Amino acid sequence: MQPHCAASRFDQRPHYRKLDGWNYETGTRQRSAVKAVRPADNEYHSSSFSAHTPQTPDIDCRQAFWQLYTMDPITAYGLASAIITFIDFGTKVTMRIKELSEAGDIPEIFRDIKSRLPLIIDVIKHTQSGTDHLSPEAQAAYTEVVRQSFKQVSQLDEILKKVTISKGESLLKKTVKAGMSIMEEGRVQRIAAGLKDNVQLLTSLNVTAEEKERPTLRRWPTEPLPSYNDAVGVFLLPFGRDEQFIGRNGPLHSIASVFKSQTRVAIAGIGGVGKSQVAIEYAYRFRESNPTAHVLWVYGGNIARFYQGYKRIAQSLGIPGWDDPEESILDLVSSWLSSTTMPYLLIVDNADSIEHWWPGKYKSGGTLDDPSKNLSKFLPDKLNSNSNVLITTRDNRVASRLAKATKPIVLQPMSKEEAKLLFLSKLEDDVSQADTTEIYRLLEELDHLPLAVSQAGAFIRENGVSIAEYTGALHGEEAEEFLDEELDDDRRDEESVNSVFRTWRLSFSQIKQQKPRAADLLSLLAMLDRQSIPRSLLKMPEVTTSLTVLQSFNLVTTRAGSQSYQLHRLVQRFVQHALQRDETRQKWQDSALACVAGDYPSVIGVAEWPICDALAPHVHVLTGYEYTTVESRLDLAQLLCWSGDFDVDRGMYLQALKRAEGSLRIFRELVPEDDERLASATWLYGRLRYYQAQSATDLTDAAEILRKALSISKYPSWNFAESAFELAHLYYDIGDKTACLEMGKASFECWERLEGLNSSRMLDNMHDYALELAMFGHEDEGIAYWQEIIERCPDSDASENTKIVFTYRSRAGIVEFQGDAAMAEVLYANLIALCQRLYAPEHVHVFDYRLNHAEQVMRQGRLDEATRLSEAILASCESTSEWRIRTSCLQMIAECYRLSASYDKEQPYRQKTLELHEKNLGRDHKETFDADEALADCYLNSGKPSVAMDCIEN
Repeated sequence: MQPHCAASRFDQRPHYRKLDGWNYETGTRQRSAVKAVRPADNEYHSSSFSAHTPQTPDIDCRQAFWQLYTMDPITAYGLASAIITFIDFGTKVTMRIKELSEAGDIPEIFRDIKSRLPLIIDVIKHTQSGTDHLSPEAQAAYTEVVRQSFKQVSQLDEILKKVTISKGESLLKKTVKAGMSIMEEGRVQRIAAGLKDNVQLLTSLNVTAEEKERPTLRRWPTEPLPSYNDAVGVFLLPFGRDEQFIGRNGPLHSIASVFKSQTRVAIAGIGGVGKSQVAIEYAYRFRESNPTAHVLWVYGGNIARFYQGYKRIAQSLGIPGWDDPEESILDLVSSWLSSTTMPYLLIVDNADSIEHWWPGKYKSGGTLDDPSKNLSKFLPDKLNSNSNVLITTRDNRVASRLAKATKPIVLQPMSKEEAKLLFLSKLEDDVSQADTTEIYRLLEELDHLPLAVSQAGAFIRENGVSIAEYTGALHGEEAEEFLDEELDDDRRDEESVNSVFRTWRLSFSQIKQQKPRAADLLSLLAMLDRQSIPRSLLKMPEVTTSLTVLQSFNLVTTRAGSQSYQLHRLVQRFVQHALQRDETRQKWQDSALACVAGDYPSVIGVAEWPICDALAPHVHVLTGYEYTTVESRLDLAQLLCWSGDFDVDRGMYLQALKRAEGSLRIFRELVPEDDERLASATWLYGRLRYYQAQSATDLTDAAEILRKALSISKYPSWNFAESAFELAHLYYDIGDKTACLEMGKASFECWERLEGLNSSRMLDNMHDYALELAMFGHEDEGIAYWQEIIERCPDSDASENTKIVFTYRSRAGIVEFQGDAAMAEVLYANLIALCQRLYAPEHVHVFDYRLNHAEQVMRQGRLDEATRLSEAILASCESTSEWRIRTSCLQMIAECYRLSASYDKEQPYRQKTLELHEKNLGRDHKETFDADEALADCYLNSGKPSVAMDCIEN
């Protein structure tokens, strides 16, 4: 386990300072509940800048550098040069297509390109003169469209060279190029659709001298720039449009009609009937009629993927708090969707598992930290009249309940004629040889299910078998195999369902014969989460050609605009069943685990969060399998440890604790006592036991585990530094001054040995040690360390923003413990202003510094002002999951009322503080006792000694 960012460690641990009140009569100070912020170097880079706060020139320069760093050659030319380059190159390709077309040599797949490419060139020519008047944001959007168009035309040129048949070529070469033309058709269609979208985008920019500046959605460096701007709405549909979409006019009309009277509509039906395809087609039609509306998509089949979809929505829309590891993404997006006045269409696809949507009523199949929660609560409830939610599911119960007890639109198999048109569209050039009677017989066997029909057509086209032969094979002994659980539907009988799996078994057997590597790849894919499978995971020989084979049979599809793949649900089930029967399932489980464990980041910081997010659904699936070999169990233990560490960053403590326990159990069994992997797992487990402690006994147990991690860690090492760090804070909580200071010093000295005197981690941990010294009464020593931090900051490896925060934070500590509350107030105000530029206003660091600022105001006797500041913080953080922030606000307000002798006003705040401590820490925790004593003091001061005695006795 390698180090991850300091903030993600600190943000998840208990708050560092607890406010039980400053005794102004004696001049003594007790510890504050305000958390001592540990800013991470990564968190102060431009990737953390808020899209909703003003930018300083320094921040703009860094953003400009990022854009320069990521731009391709055409972008580097500048806007004017990019336009000229595109027009020149695009015109050449257009002329070549025209010449080939006139000669009769143009492949059929270029039929749409002939009209769309000249159109976009013409649009760019006509808008070129107006680009000088564009705002910088509009110029950036315009340049991005030109860049994408250039890329698409380059791809067309490449494909054209590959598939164009020249005079004099041999019959073999012509045959090969004809086959390549078929394989490239889908790619050309996607390019054509992209060019169409670009025409719409360029038109929507309205390039004139009177162009009004419109702010564009802010994008983070970890997120690729989208091919739209805010004038056309965010479009997050991960699938390209099916240009050969057939039929389904009835269901599409029903969806639009029902949306006139309600905001939620559910489409239900058996797997393979085409629910998702209807939803995709409706989304594109919705986009055409509502170009300024957002079109959002989220996968509803499991909690991990639902969370991932909401995270992408929050990031793409720039919702404040999306990059805050302590913010609940599900609550954040749900709240935004329920309150926004912007029109949108949200598609929740494959909401099939009732256990995920109502885990309290049905057996839970998910991993939400709070089992009482359910995914249904996170769908937007109060929608504006222009916003809709479209749900697809196999389960009618889910459909009815998510659609608010409204009868779902049940999608039936295609009609005979629709299925025939779909089948013939897959045969393409073989249509003239097809016998209508044989087609209808085959379609009846396939029950007119779109997925089965499409696969049958692809198989017949690619393998040259007759329709009669294919129909006959469906009745063979090998085609009788089926999967039962996925096909349980009281509306249909088993025979009508079995035909789908007969199709897949025939395809799978043929793939094994033609290209064994492709069959191996399909076996590997079936062991992962069935959607969003990154291309980077597929480290097998002949991956590219194997994927081509699988895609030709429609067993694997590509997500639009990304390097990821997906399987249909029933295809995955079928393959898993086939592997089980062949006794090879365990082999492919082990292989899939090795792929994900090998790709999972060992350094987990802010920059690695997108990678971990992308792998989270696959981790969820793989960690649910059983493993038997030593090698695979070690892979599992390592993946559990790494993913558990990431779960802490996401605030998913219960899942992290479960994974830490599993990792520790395996490592204890399989590795030596001094193995660093065992030290990592022990540290993670002890850390989580500390964070979840609810009594003094729990803290003692956590301390023992962390001491064990420390004893088996090498020195110097990351495990030693982090174990000492956690122990220092734990010892502070239990009041062990000597052990706290020993561990605090050991932590930053270990970082110094590892990374040198100018390490940002060393300076960060030194700050915590300085604060611990000051809190224990060694103010002069603490101040000396803060001064050392200030001196070392300019030469440290931290970012410029981190250096500023380190400096302000250290100066604030110095003047605070020197008793200069006025200067501390100014410094904390500066930290608030800086963090509000770097983060959203609701970020935890902003809350922390606002609390510190209010405390300094209180110390100067401005009690009414301090009360107002604390109440404002309390109102802002009501939705946060961090209960300690709310507790700190309550304590601050109560202390202000105590100092003003307003004991009746103080009492309800003390009572709420006690209730929060009891709920989150338990009755036996020291902080709960402190809160109880503060309430008793309040009763005594207000002349209620009997009530105070009851508090003390209880």
